Amino acid sequence: MRKLILVLGAAALVSTSPALARKRPEVSGLALQQIQARDFEAPKDVTFPSVMTVLQDSGYRIADADKDTGLITGSASTKSNTTWVPFIGFGKSKKTPVVSAFIEDRGTGSRIRLNFVLAKTKSGMYGMSSSDEEPITDALAYKNAFEKIEKEIFIRQSLNAPKPAVTVAAATAPVATPTAAAAPAAVPAATPMDLGDGIRLIPAKTPSGYCIQAPAGYVGTGSQSRPAVSTERPLCG
Repeated sequence: MRKLILVLGAAALVSTSPALARKRPEVSGLALQQIQARDFEAPKDVTFPSVMTVLQDSGYRIADADKDTGLITGSASTKSNTTWVPFIGFGKSKKTPVVSAFIEDRGTGSRIRLNFVLAKTKSGMYGMSSSDEEPITDALAYKNAFEKIEKEIFIRQSLNAPKPAVTVAAATAPVATPTAAAAPAAVPAATPMDLGDGIRLIPAKTPSGYCIQAPAGYVGTGSQSRPAVSTERPLCG
């Protein structure tokens, strides 16, 4: 009878103890994926190093990173009875925070999926060994991580953005506005010119354009009224 009472009392203690009875709500696969993954409008060349930087700045030691596969794994340091969980805070048990990240191209952008777990460890005659892993399903932890990654992506894109080229306008000579060619002055039609005393200049095909029409025995003096006879201005024949 005494043994029966002890067994029933222990069962009651387990069922009513808040620390033992409380269980973390389970998260389905689809819901967990929505918490752990996020799309970014940035190529893998930018998001991959951004994730690396944020994890390192948050206290994770990167164990492996492969840009081709997009995989990153790392773990945070652990102290006896106290554990600092990046993006969450301090814990009170001997647990090692472990992270794995997968970055893949998605069209013109990329997708990042994070997976945080606490790997329980125990001491043995051969040192520390890992036991089961406890997944971290706290949405706030992933939200904080993605916010830091988003800021890092923004900084990298700003630094890598091509600077606008400064162009110096070359001095150009003023372009002359074409104007209508000046029409040649109208040359009045050649007309006979009467110089007096029966002497006239008659239009002709000579170098001067005229020939001298004068009475017989004309002798020119070279004056305007009595021009001299020459090859340029001969007597009209």
